[in-house]
Amino acid sequence: MKLTDTKIRKLKPTDKCTPSCPDKYSDQQGLQLLVRSSGTKTWINAYRFNGQQKNITLGTYPLMSLSEARQANTDIKMLLAKGIDPKVKKRQDKLANIHAQKFNDYALDWLAERKRNVKSLTYKQDYNRMHKDVLPNFEGIALKNVSFEDCRSMADEIEKRVNNKGEPPREVTRRTIDLVANVLKRAKRERIIEQNPIDDLKALYPKAKSQHMKHVDINELPALLQAIEGYHGHDQTRLGMKFLAYSFCRTIELRMMKWSHIDFANRLWRVDIDNLKIARKHVVPLSDQMLAVLEEMKAITGQYEYVFYHTGMHQPYSEEFINNALDILGYAGKQTGHGFRHIASTNLNELGYMGDAIEKQMAHDKKSSIRAVYNHAQHLEERRKIMQVWADFLDLLRDKGEVVDFQTARQQIEHSLESKRPDSLQNADKQSLIKALLNQGLTVDDLQGYIVNS
Repeated sequence: MKLTDTKIRKLKPTDKCTPSCPDKYSDQQGLQLLVRSSGTKTWINAYRFNGQQKNITLGTYPLMSLSEARQANTDIKMLLAKGIDPKVKKRQDKLANIHAQKFNDYALDWLAERKRNVKSLTYKQDYNRMHKDVLPNFEGIALKNVSFEDCRSMADEIEKRVNNKGEPPREVTRRTIDLVANVLKRAKRERIIEQNPIDDLKALYPKAKSQHMKHVDINELPALLQAIEGYHGHDQTRLGMKFLAYSFCRTIELRMMKWSHIDFANRLWRVDIDNLKIARKHVVPLSDQMLAVLEEMKAITGQYEYVFYHTGMHQPYSEEFINNALDILGYAGKQTGHGFRHIASTNLNELGYMGDAIEKQMAHDKKSSIRAVYNHAQHLEERRKIMQVWADFLDLLRDKGEVVDFQTARQQIEHSLESKRPDSLQNADKQSLIKALLNQGLTVDDLQGYIVNS
């Protein structure tokens, strides 16, 4: 009895159906429909070739309709009439399709799979590199024919994009090579290619000497701070430079800062960068100046997820937005965003502050161990003082326009800090005291316990 669409739609696994023994329904000329215990309905053709009984899977219902299954079944009968084993023919066709597959088609398939497995920002970076530098260089090349020279030609094209100092975008070159390598690794795992032709290509493009810690001498710092204050570009960029100088954080930490990371009540920035190879989690106490910058930023990006957010491009600012602004101010080759960290580290030590606290504030521990996470708040009160002193020190240099003697500066700033504090515990505001104790790590239960026992 032939099958009909109505009958097929009503079919459900019977009580006798098991994972190893599905229900079987015949249509005609060897065409059968298997109904599995999961409810999946699969078309197969049962045929004999050279005296052997064989089965070949045609597709699943309803993706393959009844009429399409019957046509596929007719095609199989025609192959058998010519003495061709349909199973062998299917294998040969698949192999031929693999050999004819273009690299670009396979790379886009890899990219679609990657979208499901990586964070959106990582996917966007891979997508941009793929469409800008990879696909145009592999147009029309079959996956199985990709050669070392094809990959090298792509890398050389990227290297031609030199900056005004004649330097190639070496990091872009290396990351794009990694992107192609990952596509080819998948092809090798799937036995489509035997060797990965891009192996060892990165060795021809070694890392450029790091320039990211370029920084001005202390004597040039007052002029730099004045130039930043007078920057006439976008307010976000001006405020970004100020915040970076005050906080001496990593540029990526600034770019990936989210409003949800800011604890205004406790004057803390809980840095949580989860899109790096090594997660970084640490706490940055917020000085008065840093809070003022954030308040200005609220009016610009307060409705977005990220603090420094490119409202035109609808994404966080690029890694070069600070460096480009410093170049515009005339500090190309003299100062980078990352260089503010070196300035802070050197001069805070000169000002005589606790080395351990400075190191904690620099977040030099790259290990994402449990211990590192627990220790991220070490020396917090000392670090609060350090952050405020550093911000006041920068303002002092900017306002005076010259370098101030370190010890004089420290005495002047700390005297100013002392004058802002209550004279005694008796004169201190009750809410401020409770807040200070909570900031030290005490819980509400601890406070209640002290009150009861006192």
